[in-house]
Amino acid sequence: MTEVLILTPDYVLAGPSAAELMQGAAVAVAGDRITEVGDPSDLIARWPAATIIDLPGCLLMPGLINAHQHGRGLSQLQLGYHDRPLETWLAQRRGRGLFDPYPLAKLTAANMLANGVTTALQANFAFGTGDYEQELRDQLRGYDEAGLRVTLSVGAQDRGALVYPPHEACFMAGLPDEMKRWLSTPGSTPYVGDGPATVALMGRLLDEFGDHPRIRFCYGPAGPQWVSDELMAAMARDAADKGLGINMHALESPVQRKAMTEIYPGGVFQHLEKLGAMTERTVLAHCVWADESDAEVVARTGATVVRNPGCNLRLSSGIAPMSRYLAQGVRMAIGTDNCSLNDDEDLLAELRLAGCLARDPDWNGPPPPGVDDLLAVATVNGAVAAQYPGEIGRIVPGLRADLTAFSLSRTREPVLDEDMPLLEAFLGRAQGRDCRLTMVDGKVLYRYGEFTDDTLLEVAQTQAAATAREAYRSPNRARAGELHRPLHGHFSDYMAGRFGGGV
Repeated sequence: MTEVLILTPDYVLAGPSAAELMQGAAVAVAGDRITEVGDPSDLIARWPAATIIDLPGCLLMPGLINAHQHGRGLSQLQLGYHDRPLETWLAQRRGRGLFDPYPLAKLTAANMLANGVTTALQANFAFGTGDYEQELRDQLRGYDEAGLRVTLSVGAQDRGALVYPPHEACFMAGLPDEMKRWLSTPGSTPYVGDGPATVALMGRLLDEFGDHPRIRFCYGPAGPQWVSDELMAAMARDAADKGLGINMHALESPVQRKAMTEIYPGGVFQHLEKLGAMTERTVLAHCVWADESDAEVVARTGATVVRNPGCNLRLSSGIAPMSRYLAQGVRMAIGTDNCSLNDDEDLLAELRLAGCLARDPDWNGPPPPGVDDLLAVATVNGAVAAQYPGEIGRIVPGLRADLTAFSLSRTREPVLDEDMPLLEAFLGRAQGRDCRLTMVDGKVLYRYGEFTDDTLLEVAQTQAAATAREAYRSPNRARAGELHRPLHGHFSDYMAGRFGGGV
């Protein structure tokens, strides 16, 4: 017989609207589904044998959805990566040791669960082991053991390993001979190669995990500038055939904006639309530098833009015009990119930052996102981005029981004026550490500061730290580090000279 759980908080937020806030309601969960929302006494009378989960002083809401992250687990600062402009920040990975994807994915999942996140969309990320398929399987094992719901992007890249095409040769020509030799030394292939190989990998993963209740896949071209038309079109065709999404970085930095204008003079999204890569299942991370014509294509095709405000600030990428995008009808979600402003996985803090940065000083400009907008960004819009539309993101009977509860103490104490709406105060004051319960598919994974698997965080942290230490003992790392330090200067000088400013 399926166990029934009845959750009794102070408030239930059934959907992304202040109008859906209910005081004194309870939620019944049977198996992996929400069964009923109603009066606590009525639900308890209907299921007298149910387990009661009392959540005094809490707001129960749909689980938060992190729509852009990379499964890195340990922060970039912890790993020795300085906050620098995007292009030079990416170059810091050269010469670094290898990491074990499994504990890092498990640690990533644990950190998100502790902050009320129930679903994550992981973008392309290669650990450089030379066996990308095994990397994906190791990450899936980490996420699965943690219990998080995940949509994993199968990455692809076939050009632009050093700088944005078509300028690799020009950049290399200006480097010292030893650095040229170092950068020209053949390394492991980050992904699996061309279109047929990438499609074949997707087929194998779907055959094995296609029926898994908490794992889904999408294609993850690194970004238009890093993927040829042939490879992008191959993924777009297979995505259309199989009903899969396409998740990519786009127009993230001012340098990238200038490079995209050069590569795609008619507009990058217009070009992607011709290749079949712009649909309602397309997810575009960052889009800091999309102009009005770009946004028109995004809105018309139904694609989703994922805001990553902390990361964009830290990497000198700029501030995405969120209010303008919303005014143009662009669907928006939110992500931490494992590089949030506070260097943690607090999605509520990133949501608040996004809302504040969207406040246009022009009084005649588009209005900033309201409470309902922000709630949708963190729930139902994220569900679309993660390829779970209509299945998660609301507390409605029949939907998957992905729920989170936050203490309202920080929101309401020592006082909250009666003129201040509760949800406005919650979005303005609550933090990830206020999470008191996280449930995925009807299973409680985190409760009052503790994981139900009490070894989850400890094991993940220990293993992740160990793999980081081993990676840093790589025999080639010392010399690579010596070469990498001046590489930053060469990148900065080249980008500033070639694209002008911004680095």
